[in-house]
Amino acid sequence: MQQPMQTGDYKLSDYVSDIRQLMQDESNGQLIKSSITEAIKPLAKRLAACRKFKKDKYGVCDEKQGFGVHLLHEEDNHDLGVFLLSWLPGRGTKPHNHKTWAVVAAIVGEEYETYWTRKDDGSKEGYAELEKTGEATVKAGDVSIFLADDIHCVTNRGDSISLSLHTYGKHINYIGRSEFDLETNSEMPMMVSVEE
Repeated sequence: MQQPMQTGDYKLSDYVSDIRQLMQDESNGQLIKSSITEAIKPLAKRLAACRKFKKDKYGVCDEKQGFGVHLLHEEDNHDLGVFLLSWLPGRGTKPHNHKTWAVVAAIVGEEYETYWTRKDDGSKEGYAELEKTGEATVKAGDVSIFLADDIHCVTNRGDSISLSLHTYGKHINYIGRSEFDLETNSEMPMMVSVEE
């Protein structure tokens, strides 16, 4: 895998090429799923430092969902989804899983993450009981990693739009992921509005 020389020299195309190689290594048994996120983590941090992501067009948010999802790349079969997310102040997501690995690099602002674990066994359709397991404030330059069954929610507690780079093993609307309602202990499909 080609290693980028400097932050300014590292482009989205380099990032995608490097991750394709890592995914190939994983499919050949050279990487396990938990280590692909660790291998991508420094690459995501390097790409997130690119100034082009701070352009106004990436700060556009969907008022209804509370954040904007800007597609940067996906493969023809919907593998390898790379997105830039913009978060409105005071808004965020319900707890959700990803059903694939995920690497999230903060670019601008701070995002507050809450982590959850599932207490029930998942056998009752539409029902889920979650328990809070931790929390963290993710600042520009920080990178979080998640595996398929990890559950978290994100909130922008700041007073301006925050931005983060999200990389998934598969496009998030083609994976069958779930979001959870803590008040009703319910599980429902999670789909997001994506700008291309």
